Amino acid sequence: MPEGQVSHRNAIRLTAALAGRNLVRVDAPDPHVVPQQIPKRLNGDRIEGVDAIGKHHLVRFASGRVLYSHLGMVGVWRLLTASRPLPQRNLWLALWTETHVAAQYRGPRLRLYEPGEPIPGIAAIGPDLLDATLDPAEVAARRLVALSPDRTVGDALMDQRVMSGIGNVYRSETLFLCRIDPWRLIERLSPDDAREIGATGSRLLADGVAHRGPITTYRPPNPRSRERTWVYGRTGRPCRRCGAPIRSRGMGDANRTVYWCPVCQVS
Repeated sequence: MPEGQVSHRNAIRLTAALAGRNLVRVDAPDPHVVPQQIPKRLNGDRIEGVDAIGKHHLVRFASGRVLYSHLGMVGVWRLLTASRPLPQRNLWLALWTETHVAAQYRGPRLRLYEPGEPIPGIAAIGPDLLDATLDPAEVAARRLVALSPDRTVGDALMDQRVMSGIGNVYRSETLFLCRIDPWRLIERLSPDDAREIGATGSRLLADGVAHRGPITTYRPPNPRSRERTWVYGRTGRPCRRCGAPIRSRGMGDANRTVYWCPVCQVS
């Protein structure tokens, strides 16, 4: 599932290619979005820029309209030169300028809002750990310690209403690097622990923005190795620090699998 690093990377690339340019063509062929009449509403408009908030994308137009996108588990934004053939399979939306086309595939959440219209998907989310105007350590200290004391830290990190950007991979990797058991209760989380979680999560996300490709939090000694994570996806394999078998288990209402070292990470 795309996490916050993907939306921020997309925002940078799309803004660089499209900002200040008029749309010369808009396609929205998928039945999920046809009723919105997006081509009719956007044709000829000018793209002002693309923002990312957590895992959400906001394409802003000169008309004041805002295109909201969340990629869910399988969605993707692709940026191609306008001269290249555009793949049509699973295409939900294509925004054409004279030089480039930004195409969104497989949704699943895509909606065009009129000027001033509230965007429910954005209103409910917490501070973005990649927001340059915020201190992620202080954000985490303030937001995490204010939660219900019987809530687990691992569950809280996946709640985008608390802080936004961290998904399942970064949750496991952040908590391992901070030596905090995902099953630790909030009541046992100190402000300093929370600050370390915020700072580490933000750093990992920023690294993900800078480096394209699969999420990479671990750099193996052998540069040819395909190993990319400390604990994520490594159930039963030895911890890279202590050698204990990595454990995994479903967590939270969505039962997403969390990975941790039972020795290195303190409950």
